[in-house]
Order: sequence, then C-alpha cells, then structure tokens
Amino acid sequence: MSQQLIIRSEPAKALGPREEAALLRAAVRRNTAAAALRLRLAHLLNLMDSFDETIALLGAVESSLGHAESLALGHALLARDNMGDVRRARDLAGRAVRLAQGERERSAALAEGAKAAFRLGDGEGAVDLLEEALRLNPCNSAAFKRLATHWLRADMPARVLDLADRLESEGAGHARLLASRMLAFARLGRIEEARGLSGLPRFLHDGEIAVPPGWRDLDSFNHALAAELLAHPGRRDGRHGTASRETVRIDSPATGAAPAARALLQRIAEGAQHHAVSLRSQAHPWVAARPTRAILASWCVITGDAGFEDWHTHPHGWMSGTYYAEVPASVVGGRGKAGCLAFGLPEGLAGRDGARRFGRELVRPRPGLLVLFPSHCYHRTFPHGANGRRICISFDLRPD
Repeated sequence: MSQQLIIRSEPAKALGPREEAALLRAAVRRNTAAAALRLRLAHLLNLMDSFDETIALLGAVESSLGHAESLALGHALLARDNMGDVRRARDLAGRAVRLAQGERERSAALAEGAKAAFRLGDGEGAVDLLEEALRLNPCNSAAFKRLATHWLRADMPARVLDLADRLESEGAGHARLLASRMLAFARLGRIEEARGLSGLPRFLHDGEIAVPPGWRDLDSFNHALAAELLAHPGRRDGRHGTASRETVRIDSPATGAAPAARALLQRIAEGAQHHAVSLRSQAHPWVAARPTRAILASWCVITGDAGFEDWHTHPHGWMSGTYYAEVPASVVGGRGKAGCLAFGLPEGLAGRDGARRFGRELVRPRPGLLVLFPSHCYHRTFPHGANGRRICISFDLRPD
C-alpha cells in the first residue's frame, strides 16, 4: 500500500438537473424513437424524484422497453409505493431479466425483482431471487444489502457472516460487506469484534481545513460558500431514498458557477490524501481495501431546526466525510446531542442490546470543520432546534 491515493473530482456541470431535463424533454419530443435520450431523461427524472413523469414517459412505450428502461420504469413505480405499481414493477423486472445481456445485467434485474417481491409479502421468493443474483454477480451490493437486511431483521446474523465470507472469497469488497459484518457481530453479542471492524475512533479524523486561495480567512470563505449554496439553482426539498428528513439538498454543488464549492473540493481531496497516507501501516480490512484511484463525489445538505439524517452508511464509498460551512451557535457551544453527528449502530438491524453495547460517539460540528471516516460506519445527525441553519457538504471517495 505504498502508492499514493489519486483523487479526481466529479466534473463540474454547466447545467443543473432542471435545465438538463428541459433540454432532454425537447430532444425527446423531436425524436420520439431515440431510446438513449429517453433513458437519459428517465434516469434524470428519477434522480429529481419526478416519478410520475418517468412513468408517463416510459409507460407510453412500455411494450417496447429494453433492459435498462424497464428497470428505470420499475424504479419509478416502486417509489410510488402502491400495490398495483409494485406488481407492475415486479413484471418489469422479469422483463428485464429476459432481456438482459450478460450475468451482471441479469443479476441487477433479479435484485429489483426481489425488492418488489418483498413489498408484495413474498419473502421466500425474494430470497431465491437475491441468492441467484449473487450467484451471477457476487459484487452486486444492492442484492447483498437486501438479503443481509432480511436476515438481520429475521435475527439470523450467522447467515450474514457466512454470506459475507463467501462473497469476499469470490472477489466482492464493497462497504456494505463491512457494515453488515458489524451489524451481525453486534447481534451475536460479539461487541469488540463489531467495534474493531468499525475502525472508530482510530480512523476518524476531524480538523479545520487550510484557507483556500482567494479568501483572507476561513470565516470569509465559509460565508462565501454558504451564500453560494443558498443561492444554488439545484436546491431541492429532500430526496427520495436517502436518509435525509426535512432537509434541503443539492445533488451536485460544485458547478462551473460555484467557485467556493470547487475550492472546497480541492481542500477535501488534499485532506483525504493526507489521511489515507497516515493509515498505511494500520492492519485493518478497511485500510486493506483502499483503492489506488478514487472519484470525489459531493452533495450538500441544509437543515433547519427540525431536519436530520437517519442512520445510514455510504455504500458506494471507501472514505466519506462532511465539511461544515455554517452551524448554529447553540450547537457549537452546546453540550447535548442536538445538531451533532453521531456514530453507532441502528437498533433495527443490530438489535437493541447490540446497538446499546456498541455505543455512540458524537462529533460536535463547527464552521470550518472537516470530518473524515470509513464509508461503512453507520452515522446519523440530530435536529438542532435552533433558528439558524446547519449547512454542510458531504462526500464520498468512490473507487474509480
């Protein structure tokens, strides 16, 4: 592990999602047979939570949909969450299985079919689909998550450990494997093993960034960054399928018109590289899984008094983190958990006793603070209850 971690940021987008969607709508109207344009628009609409529009767009040509379009339509139907839509999504997943080209595509379609089967109450059928999906593609992290979650909720943690062992022997190495092992150990009462696998607190880094070029101090930089984010055209209320509750989000904050966000990503990349170098001598599965190249993907979360993030991990990352641009004074100077970032385990998956014994570690945010942690570690935030806002940019280093 002597190689330096090479990090590149996601390209800055010239257009926000709404502007790009408007251009794609016009292009699809001009060429209704352009399946690639239609698929790109459907993916963007799903990202924007415009599920009804996706259903209207793809439903009009449902009988001729290919593999990827079938899955995009199924995703939108599952998001509406009524039984008629769920049954339709299950049928579309079956269609995608038949149209799949290769084992990875077939595995992805089977995992979506399992998601619908669980919603319809067919747990046994869903498990069969997920086991087949993982046989075809041991690296299918979505299939693993659904199967591991099912077994944890059924209080069968030994099955999770056996499955993780098998998939790792077949080349899988995503964050969900480590996260599910932690949960299984906690359910089994093997608390020290769960804590050791988390890697906290020894892999948790928190400290201030250096002032980016062009700003006289960190206060002026944070003020400019917060103003930039509050005026960002990509702001939206929450996002379906995330841990955010009562928050405002920006999916791609570092656009070409956002110099402060781009400067911050440079500082984040520098801090993450330095932290990765400091870990090289550590013997741990997470350190051993460090990629040589990574993409820095970021998003912004803005919370008012009642907003928070529920328990979650960052399944696509290796290292994750957050930077705080604005934090209410009552949180910075507080003593309780209000407004804080917490690391621990969710009771619903680890069990009440397992989560309690695992414990919780709090990080108190302040403007200018950069926090780095392993992507497989469960974390959440608490409502701050203040008149101000908590504004942060969160990010993943995703294997490239």
